[in-house]
Amino acid sequence: MKLPKVTFIAGAALTFMTLVGTTGTAHAAAGQLTLISGTDSRAFVYESCQPPRQFQQPLFQLESFRNQPPPGCQAVLVNRAGASKVLCVGHGYVPSEFSRASLVRIQPGTAPACAYEPMTRH
Repeated sequence: MKLPKVTFIAGAALTFMTLVGTTGTAHAAAGQLTLISGTDSRAFVYESCQPPRQFQQPLFQLESFRNQPPPGCQAVLVNRAGASKVLCVGHGYVPSEFSRASLVRIQPGTAPACAYEPMTRH
């Protein structure tokens, strides 16, 4: 009569390990925002936008960016006047009024895909 009890315990342990293993591997894709200023760049890597986060933006003059947020997240530049700009997904240029942005905010939301732009800055 001990054999069924041992089989039940082993089966329960195997089920538990499978559930724990499944949850550990099913996490969200990482997002990355790279801000570019001349020859300098700064990358922000994140796995979630919950809770929203703010980062100080250390580069002096932003020119362009590469934005790859996970689904349901968006990257936002906040300039010194407090105005904000949602960055498109892909590669884009920073509008002049945000070239000296002081904050980067990662938050829930969606962002449009970047439109094709020639290699010159507008």
